[in-house]
Formats: sequence, C-alpha cells, structure tokens
Amino acid sequence: MFKNLLLPLLLLCMTAGLNAQKAFPTPDLVTVSQQPASLADYVGDGKPTVIAVWATWCMPCHMELDHMKSYLNKWQSEYGARFVAVSVDQRHMINRINPLVKRKGWKYDILVDTDGKLQGKLGFRSIPQMYILDGKGNIVKSFTGYEKGREEEVDRVIKRLAAK
Repeated sequence: MFKNLLLPLLLLCMTAGLNAQKAFPTPDLVTVSQQPASLADYVGDGKPTVIAVWATWCMPCHMELDHMKSYLNKWQSEYGARFVAVSVDQRHMINRINPLVKRKGWKYDILVDTDGKLQGKLGFRSIPQMYILDGKGNIVKSFTGYEKGREEEVDRVIKRLAAK
C-alpha cells in the first residue's frame, strides 16, 4: 500500500515545488543622488518587472545592460513592464554611476544598494543577477551571469507575463 502512495505523493511534492514562487524582497535603497528610495515602489504594481543587479566595475553587467537597452521601449510600451537596474556599488563609488549611465545611454530606473541589503535577502554571490517578476512581485525567472541573447529570452517571459 505504501508503494502505491509513494509515487503520487512524490509527484505532488515536485509539482508544488515547481509552481511555488518566491516574493521578491523590497528593502529600502537609495537613488543615485543618495535620496531614500523604496524598491517596493517599483515591484508588485500589477506590471511585470525586470530587476538587473549590477556594478560600475562589472564588465559583464555593462554588456547585459547594453544589450537590454534596445528592448526597453518595447517592454514599456507593448507590455507595460518596468526595468530597474540596482547597483551594488559601495557608497564611495556612487559618484561614478551617473556619468557611466549617461555615457552608455541607459534609460533605466537606477537604484543603489550600498549596504548589500538586497544581496543579503536574495543570497546571490556574483553579478550580474537578473530577476523577472510577475505583476504581484513574485520571482518567475532568474539569471546568474550574462549570456549573449539573454534579452530575447527575457522578452519572451515578459510577453507571456503581460498576456496573463
């Protein structure tokens, strides 16, 4: 009898794990001008959200944000999505962010996590990190590192989320 219950129970547990979504943490951060900013203002407002974690000294981060910028208008106008780039630069490096963002032509909302609050809550060890959130603020997809062409996969996920 136990053998007859084991397989259905195992399948149920696996299915529940696949469907479980983790709420994205929303610690208080700062803007590039070092004003308080709440990540909660950018997450869970009914719109898909992409959060890219990066730093000024991280070249793979630059590549990721460079490749994503051509999709930004489409994501905003067609899917109503939001894209937030959260820098993990330390406080003494904040003055390097704006010149880099302007030079690169990045039109993202930029926040700064100078105290490592987001990293502490998510537990990642390397950057770039990218998270795609549904309209409720749940993580539906995450990426570690950057691979060329990732923007196309992000586009497909956002499109699917916007259609729900």
